[in-house]
Amino acid sequence: MNATPPLTPPAERPLAPSWWLAPALFTVAAVLGGAWGYRSSPIVHATAWLAVPYAVPLALLAASWQSSFHPDTRARGLVLGGTGVFSALVCAHLTTFVLYTVAFVLWAFQGGG
Repeated sequence: MNATPPLTPPAERPLAPSWWLAPALFTVAAVLGGAWGYRSSPIVHATAWLAVPYAVPLALLAASWQSSFHPDTRARGLVLGGTGVFSALVCAHLTTFVLYTVAFVLWAFQGGG
């Protein structure tokens, strides 16, 4: 009779897959991109309330930090993180564009004086 070897449990992985690596890189890239975008825009010397639109990239980055091991939610996190980085980069310039557009529309309705 053949003796069967004792069953040994599979070796446990000491760390789960690095799900946090991509959101961490996106966060660093968003901070650097947001700082560069803000410093290169003309609103750098404006009041602090013009930084309010940066809540959108921060919300997108916060959503990318949800940990999940399902491939669909991982892809969603990558898309949200990439969108957050891009929006942090262009947020100051987009805010400047919107402010100029509002100023020109108000000037046009006022009579161009």
